[in-house]
Amino acid sequence: MLSIAKPESTTHARWHEILSADGAARPLYQEVLGTLRGMSPVEIRGMEDRMAAILREMGVTFDMIRDNPWGRHPWSCDLLPQIFGPEEWTLIVQAFRQRLRAFEALLADVYGPCEILRAGVIPVQAVRGSPNYVNASVGLPRPRDAYLHLSGMGLARGAGGELQVKQHHFSYAMGMSFMLQNRRALARVAPELFATAAVQSLTESSVLMLEQLREAAAAFGDEPMVVLLSPGTNTAVSSELSFLARRMGMPMVQGGDLLVLEDCVWLKTVRGLEKVEVIFNCVPDAWLDPLVFRRDSTLGVPGLVHCLRKGTVALVNGVGSQLADDRSLLAFTTRIISFYLREAPIIPTVPTLWMGDIDQREFALENLQQWRICPLFPSQLTESAAHAIFKNEETLTSEVRRNPSCYVAQAHGDGATTIGFEKGRAHEHTQDHIVYAVRSGTGFDILPGALTRVMEDAGALGEHNREWKSKDTWVLSTPDTDLLMPRLARRTPDAHLPARQVTSRVADAFYWMGRYLERAHSQAYLISVVETLETEELNSAERKHYRPMWNRLLPPIEKHAGTSRRSISNRIDRYRLVLLQEPGSVVRTVLRAISNAESVQDSLSPEAWATINELRARFQRTRFRNTIAESDAVRVTRRMADATTQLIPQFFAVAANTMLADDGWRFCETGQMLERAIITANATISISNSFTSHNEAGGQHKTELELSAFLRLLGTRDAYRRIYQMRAEPAHVLALLWQDAEVPRSVVRCLARCADLLGRSVVADGTATDAPAAIERLIQQIRRVDWTSFVHRPEDEDRLAHLSADEVEPVLRSRELEPLLRRMLGSTLELHTVIGDSFLNHQARIAQFGQPMLRGWQGNERRA
Repeated sequence: MLSIAKPESTTHARWHEILSADGAARPLYQEVLGTLRGMSPVEIRGMEDRMAAILREMGVTFDMIRDNPWGRHPWSCDLLPQIFGPEEWTLIVQAFRQRLRAFEALLADVYGPCEILRAGVIPVQAVRGSPNYVNASVGLPRPRDAYLHLSGMGLARGAGGELQVKQHHFSYAMGMSFMLQNRRALARVAPELFATAAVQSLTESSVLMLEQLREAAAAFGDEPMVVLLSPGTNTAVSSELSFLARRMGMPMVQGGDLLVLEDCVWLKTVRGLEKVEVIFNCVPDAWLDPLVFRRDSTLGVPGLVHCLRKGTVALVNGVGSQLADDRSLLAFTTRIISFYLREAPIIPTVPTLWMGDIDQREFALENLQQWRICPLFPSQLTESAAHAIFKNEETLTSEVRRNPSCYVAQAHGDGATTIGFEKGRAHEHTQDHIVYAVRSGTGFDILPGALTRVMEDAGALGEHNREWKSKDTWVLSTPDTDLLMPRLARRTPDAHLPARQVTSRVADAFYWMGRYLERAHSQAYLISVVETLETEELNSAERKHYRPMWNRLLPPIEKHAGTSRRSISNRIDRYRLVLLQEPGSVVRTVLRAISNAESVQDSLSPEAWATINELRARFQRTRFRNTIAESDAVRVTRRMADATTQLIPQFFAVAANTMLADDGWRFCETGQMLERAIITANATISISNSFTSHNEAGGQHKTELELSAFLRLLGTRDAYRRIYQMRAEPAHVLALLWQDAEVPRSVVRCLARCADLLGRSVVADGTATDAPAAIERLIQQIRRVDWTSFVHRPEDEDRLAHLSADEVEPVLRSRELEPLLRRMLGSTLELHTVIGDSFLNHQARIAQFGQPMLRGWQGNERRA
């Protein structure tokens, strides 16, 4: 018999989803629960660990952890799925379609003739007083003349097991990608569970959504440009939106990636400006257009509403649709359905009272133990504010009386009890569900699954428990449910599909990700070599030649990065340089690379992202300690340096074999190659004196030792010996590191690779050719340098010995070597600006457009 840990307290009676009254498994769960019952706690714990690891690899996160530099709260999925049988699923599909039809009619009415308000069916304040009521939506064109296209609906069970509607997510289908990823993760961790039931597939759900988005803009042609507008990476659902964009093959953009020119919306890409026809919007209406709504918004696109009025772009879901999600309208759902459809609700709403009505408010406040107070807009409450409001009945009552229209009360007992696994043991928790729908013509297709949320009892005063797990949700495949499944329209592929566009912001993030990863790898490799030399290879005489150059080889810190006492002279300094979060440290550089990777996660392959996640996990598990024994510091330093030098090349190799070789990835490689060229150029300057020290006493032997050490620290000593098969000589070392086309660290090889990569991103009319041309000019300048005129070879000793000091100077131009190296380093650094001006900035292209619509437009928009 399965041992189940009961909740510490259960205030209200709830329906048990899994077990019947006698403790036996319900018929739907007998086989899958029997499979899990046959496993030991150790096996269950192992499966839980694999589930957590897979979700980390997939990059599935939900909530930001403030003051934590390592990112977000990890997503979790339980091993026991939620199962819907055919009869219940048929009921859900019918009820969902009914509500969507009713609320589509409501939105068209309240932004039009307002018949429902004139009839007094629902209070005017519940509609016009809502912050989600958008006056600008009146008369605004909509795709298919509809507000709702991608929607969600929250479900929960009552005390008798009956399904009830808990909340509407009609304007934004939150959690849709989590539903899909739960299925992927559970199928990988526990495929044996799927052998016990025929489960409807979710595989083509993302394709269905993309098809319907394209269909929403059929007037723009067969292949409209579709983008997903995200509020940014610093949001709780950024990984969700990233996954959706990747699965649907569309660019995920932010407000700054779009601009309005000549009454149209344009996407800023590395190949120029591309016209956008469809926007899958995930930004709240209030932040969508600072020229119409909130003026302080940086999330939206100035002028977007104007383009919607002109009909040059379609927005899904429509502006104003968020009104349908107001919890205040839940209290009037029966009236709304009856008014527009002349029907009774197929699935009733959880008993809901709107606090804006004085009678309902007083009834709820006098019976708080029977009601759970919920804010209409929970996302607008901070953690601290929610805690202050809901900490006791007195503060809650005071807040509700002060702002009554901002709260509703819902009866306790919604949400069934379910079984979840934690640390190998079964526990009981409450759960609810969100199901999803996609518009198909004039109707809706319901996706065969749901996001099932498993949480603790929120208690009497509110529902602010953010620590919840999820479950994969199964819809059993039967003849009845098969008839309800969405049908994909099989489109004929277009032989002239537009190239997949990469935004300038994404290219810039890839570019800096490449630079930071190469910089971190260079630092870590240098530290790794130094540790090896110090502990295993160097005698005291050799250390005398190696140590002076160690600190000079550290890559320069970028401007305005702050102060840092970077050093690798001793073991504690090297430990500090690896793990202390200060400018120029390995961990800080890795964090910057990861931040850029997160902003383009939708463009990274899952395999490449898994490698980045592994690098993050290594540093997350190993934190800097102010007091540490020197022996421990050495061990930690070597382990982390080795991990960095292994995982960063692994990332580039995996990405090159699993990602599209598009403009985004090319910019990552460009950043890597440019950073490597800069590091090599800076390194040669750091020991320029060693190239010209032959004239000093014992200079030739000293130079040979220093140059050998130098090549070892740069990882090019073996390459030098393979090519020259002799001891290190200044002219040969300079030629190797600057001019050799076969050496990986050679400046010419790195720059030639940059020119080749950027040349593939040049637009057809050649408007972005400045960067490749500038790189080619620099390569030719470097190749023309004759290093023997700046440093002499051993065979020149006799000839130089017979010349006077005045005669030696023209032959040996040693004083000109360092200025020459600095000029070439400066030219290499300037390529960064050239690349940005050629591909990432759009001022020159924007200047070609007129902006007649901006003149006097704001006033017209307000009057509209």
